[in-house]
Amino acid sequence: MKKLIIGLSVVVVAACATAPKPQPEPEKKDPAPAQPAKAAEPEKKADVKDDIEALINGFAIHFEFDKAELTPDSQKRLDVLAEKMRANPAVHIKVAGNADELGTEEYNLALGQKRADAVKTYLSRLGVDAKRVDTVSYGEEKPLDPNHTPEAWSKNRRGDIEKK
Repeated sequence: MKKLIIGLSVVVVAACATAPKPQPEPEKKDPAPAQPAKAAEPEKKADVKDDIEALINGFAIHFEFDKAELTPDSQKRLDVLAEKMRANPAVHIKVAGNADELGTEEYNLALGQKRADAVKTYLSRLGVDAKRVDTVSYGEEKPLDPNHTPEAWSKNRRGDIEKK
């Protein structure tokens, strides 16, 4: 039995010693030829337009309970939107202010308008012409989540941005 185990050990060690070592893959060179700067320019403008449309699609800014002040996270997101809007002056947007169902209808309409105006003012401070930003308030009329829970109310405290 000892001879069998020793014999198998020798075979295993010999097989491992003769196996080829894996070789690293050779570096791949980028086959793309260099393009002149002028040829890439029109493509860049199309990309900006596509970028802003993708950015605006489903863009919403959320607010804290009973507040119309932008959060730091919302400001960062609006910074990106402002940059894209400055790069594409033909884009106009509408900001729709919304509120949760807590409070009176009149109060929520006023709060929704304050939220929409806060977005417009912030974009204007970043160099976006205020004439390119329309605002409207829906108050509690258009909830994103119709449930009557704190999670739903949180989702409904928002400013929706859409392309005009």
